[in-house]
Amino acid sequence: MNEQKALWEDIASRRGRHYPAHKFIAEKFPDYMEALLKLDDVIRAKERRFDEKMHELFHILSLAVEGSNPHNQPHLKQHLKKGLKLGLHPESIAEALMVCVNPSGSKVLTYGVTCMLEAIEELKEEENWQYPED
Repeated sequence: MNEQKALWEDIASRRGRHYPAHKFIAEKFPDYMEALLKLDDVIRAKERRFDEKMHELFHILSLAVEGSNPHNQPHLKQHLKKGLKLGLHPESIAEALMVCVNPSGSKVLTYGVTCMLEAIEELKEEENWQYPED
């Protein structure tokens, strides 16, 4: 259990707070949490074109925008063309997109596990439900 606690503490120090969903994932799926931390290292720990402040901006944008659908592709391409003409470096665009993978992809898992943990607590209170043994 010390390894799982260390994983949870590591992700909490990177995110600035302890999320119950991260604790659950670290305890039940430590290999997944290790992979998430490695992905975070690739995205954020190495020196890249953008600093931490910009990465945070990308996280905010990614969390705020959820409507990426195929019908938006021409619109997205138009903005990419304009950005490239204005001097955005292709590697900068790729890095920005890479940074957005983490919050966009993992938010479903974090939200889902958070809701599940809340449901478990409600069942325990309302129906004396017990967490199943393996």
